[in-house]
Amino acid sequence: MPDAVFVLLAFGVMEPVAYLAHRFVMHGVGMGWHRSHHQPRLAPFEKNDLYPITMAGLTVMAMAAATTFPSVEVLLPVGGGVAAYGFAYLFLHDVYIHRRLPFFTAVIGPLERLREAHRIHHLWSAEPYGFLFPIVPAELKARAATVERDPLAAPA
Repeated sequence: MPDAVFVLLAFGVMEPVAYLAHRFVMHGVGMGWHRSHHQPRLAPFEKNDLYPITMAGLTVMAMAAATTFPSVEVLLPVGGGVAAYGFAYLFLHDVYIHRRLPFFTAVIGPLERLREAHRIHHLWSAEPYGFLFPIVPAELKARAATVERDPLAAPA
């Protein structure tokens, strides 16, 4: 199978993996790190940043193993797909949605749906847990439409 297929498959599989990790790890046993993400950010970094750093480290180790051991060479394109998902996450979540780079102020119409889904998640620390393709229950959309508070807004 061509490497590009493994890259695309890994990228696609990362959405359900990210959903499950967010739902059952970050909002479960790993809430100690994730809690910082649901509070106003007072510093450039938060404990929650340990999640993408850990995932990037594991991905780099898997890709390094692929270059060392021919029996697991498939991990190189798989790691490429995981890394591509990580870059999409970094841009969409940290830069676009949470505006962690103060000079980035662009509003990109198609991405506003993701911003609104994440706002809904932050309102109640519940669904949607998905990232690139979040599924927002209709009841939560309606409930969120009545709430003016923006938990994603930068602290004053």
